[in-house]
Amino acid sequence: MRGSPMSSSLWFQSAKLRRAFALSAVVLATGGLVLYKAPSSAAYPTTPLLPIRAPLAADGKNAVSFSGPGARGVLSLSHTKILTGQATPVYAELKLVADASERAAVRAPISLAVVLDTSGSMSGEKIEDAKRSVLRLISDMRDEDEITVIRYSDTSELLQPLTRVGSVRAALSARIREITAEGGTNIPAGLAHGLRSLDEAAKGRVRRIVLVSDGLDGTRAQAESLARTSFASGITVSSLGIGLDFDEGYMGSVAQSGHGNFAFIKDGSSLAGFLKRELDETVATTVENARVDLELPSGTRFVSATGADASFDGRHLEIRVGSLFAGDERRVIVELAVDGSNNVSDIRPSASWNKIGEPTTSVAVPALTLVASADPSAVERGRDGAVLASTTSVIASKRQLAAADAYSRGDVATATRLTAENEAALGAALAAAPPAAAPALTAQMNAYSERKKDFGAHRPGSAEGKSAAKAAAVQDLDNLNRASSF
Repeated sequence: MRGSPMSSSLWFQSAKLRRAFALSAVVLATGGLVLYKAPSSAAYPTTPLLPIRAPLAADGKNAVSFSGPGARGVLSLSHTKILTGQATPVYAELKLVADASERAAVRAPISLAVVLDTSGSMSGEKIEDAKRSVLRLISDMRDEDEITVIRYSDTSELLQPLTRVGSVRAALSARIREITAEGGTNIPAGLAHGLRSLDEAAKGRVRRIVLVSDGLDGTRAQAESLARTSFASGITVSSLGIGLDFDEGYMGSVAQSGHGNFAFIKDGSSLAGFLKRELDETVATTVENARVDLELPSGTRFVSATGADASFDGRHLEIRVGSLFAGDERRVIVELAVDGSNNVSDIRPSASWNKIGEPTTSVAVPALTLVASADPSAVERGRDGAVLASTTSVIASKRQLAAADAYSRGDVATATRLTAENEAALGAALAAAPPAAAPALTAQMNAYSERKKDFGAHRPGSAEGKSAAKAAAVQDLDNLNRASSF
């Protein structure tokens, strides 16, 4: 699929590859706002935290690096040149990583809310597994940690107001053992209760909600809104779907809006691993309120951001990344439209974050420059294949989620077509990308090839089909926020 490295000029001389890249451009043009943070697979690894990525380096054609206490980052543009007098789509890739060395040095004070589905569909082994998992979580928490537990079915009930674990460990464990499962599913009621409970958390604590459900209801928009409200107030929301009957689109969107983890497990026996991971990430949080601001030149329009919340006032773009645990690396893709009316356009970034226990750090970031050119071939030669590869990978994951949704609705033809288009777009990006980007793109293409086979081999409503679709959703949602998830 890929031979020796190919220069960008040679690449654009190939008519076949130009046509393939045109398809890739169509994929890129469909980009919209996606906010998500997810674990790297549906089955949890034995190590509690995500692997540390390679050291960040500003080695692109139009890239700058920056650093401050506890974190560092790289901001790269897909172009060095833009067309004079024309709107050129330019992609910015932001990578931000929290220093891994802080993992041993920092143990954040935490406030954790467990929001547990106790509806009738959880009865039997699932509720017993869930109770055992929560009991293990309580046992693993330190005395000075704070916990609140909410159960929900048709309505929500506060089993434990927010308090120090050491003060209620035995009594709370007894209440957990008495839980029974009955009634319907009202996810927003549980989320709202969790959010209210964490409002009582002491200043300086890392706050997280963990939502667990095996079903679905018709209140997705309301749940998403609650999760966004939580993130805006500094609370991360993670979600876990149990079994094969929950709606991964619903549960994934809650984690997406709350910038937490999303995972799928086939039964309740793996819930303990998910809760352990949530606890480990929460206590290892070293950076909060991370954000990057871009002062954009006149004539530049903000289109979308993938991997973070973003707001634009016509000149300044604020990218809100949120919290990172030690060793965590986050990726954000921003699409801009630059009209080329200026001979030289400067993008002036700045960054800030709170290292746990310290005041806000403001970090100066060098400016990035775009030069207008009337020569289309000069614009093409100035493209950064690594940034375009990363952008294509992210947009392909978005479209693959649409393919999975089509499959779940029984529309196998649309699912297969979207997957084939994604493979072609990734192939075009692979041909122009530097060698370092090739393995991840190849792995993503291979994964999509296997998914096409799954679409043909399993009925959408079958257990095998549901399981494959949910596991694939976890992987694609992860790729929207972290590189190299395939």
